[in-house]
Amino acid sequence: MAIFEGVRCGYRTMTREFLERMNRSELVEWLEFRGTACYDDESTELLRNCALEDFGDEEMTWDFK
Repeated sequence: MAIFEGVRCGYRTMTREFLERMNRSELVEWLEFRGTACYDDESTELLRNCALEDFGDEEMTWDFK
């Protein structure tokens, strides 16, 4: 589990496993919270990959602190 900062300085916890189980509307809400624009023509798979990549990028920064 990790704590993520959103666009407007809010914080939420998230896990990789939960991202893998989210439906499309949950993914859109999460990505928009993180500051990513989402469009109707983007597949759910693409949105999920984006969310997982964001999670992985954050994990990499934890290793340096």
